[in-house]
Amino acid sequence: MKIDMSPIKTETQVLRDKIVQLFLQANGAALSGTALSEATGVTRTAIWKHIHQLEELGFEFESAPKIGHRLVQVPDVLMEPLLEQVLPDGSALGHTVVFTPEIDSTNKLAVELAQEGGADGTLVTAQVQTSGRGRRGRNWFSHPGGAWFSVIIRRPLPLARAFELTLLASVALRRVINRLSLLDVKIKWPNDLFVDGRKLCGILAEIRSDGEQVQQAVVGVGVNCNIPKADFPSSIEDVATSILASSGRPIDRTKLVAGFLLEYGPMVQKLAEGEPAFELVHDEWCKHSHTLGRFIRVQTNHELLEGRALRFLVDGTLILETSSGEEVPVHSGEVLF
Repeated sequence: MKIDMSPIKTETQVLRDKIVQLFLQANGAALSGTALSEATGVTRTAIWKHIHQLEELGFEFESAPKIGHRLVQVPDVLMEPLLEQVLPDGSALGHTVVFTPEIDSTNKLAVELAQEGGADGTLVTAQVQTSGRGRRGRNWFSHPGGAWFSVIIRRPLPLARAFELTLLASVALRRVINRLSLLDVKIKWPNDLFVDGRKLCGILAEIRSDGEQVQQAVVGVGVNCNIPKADFPSSIEDVATSILASSGRPIDRTKLVAGFLLEYGPMVQKLAEGEPAFELVHDEWCKHSHTLGRFIRVQTNHELLEGRALRFLVDGTLILETSSGEEVPVHSGEVLF
């Protein structure tokens, strides 16, 4: 019987996920090429090709004539069948996962899929990004040991509060990383996470609006997870870190992403319902701030401001105290320190 095709997944992606799902359901038992062929509607040759591609992703199989293939090792890869194992049924985010081994940017693909009708909550993931994007068009170092993913948000949101998407994401992600790694994660205004003064994670939202309403949003997240310290390029080795480098222990990326989606989903829902979503986590954000109390430089779209980060308002505004004692509100920008 042919398997159903997702409107936003390629045939290869759907078939690969189905094969992994069949092996997981077999729970260690061998599956013959004939059985896999009948379950997926493709030839045994195609099955063997996909098994080889899965091996390149870290899956390990034992294969024997007249017996078939047995899955003996499952890697930590952000694929739908693996995320389903740690993400409860009914999750508002992550119900559909589009995984690509290598891609230029998960945000770029997520934006394209959203424009093509990709559903609210769709997750785009990749093992490697060749052109990961940060703020102001910067490239992002995307090692295979990182967690690179983007979430499509397609529900009515007031444009005036769209900035909360990244603020809420930073709180949700800090909670999960702290819980899984015990690292003391700090939030740098407006959308980065730091550990011991080094950047651990970046968050980037791309928004399309229609009048005063958000038409669609894509929230991209890049987390340096299981990246050895020696693997960082010399240009950023003094300013960036990973969970592995800072804690000495690897982290399960599927649990990290699933945990984030479970924390972030209710926050986005409150925002969509018009509730004060960020106001509810404002104190938590301030408690773990990497910015407040510091003398900083902030690059806005129009000017470079300098002063002490005095306080952070519940509407997302950063109050900067200049050398003259003037308090200047900063609604958006990038902290340069």
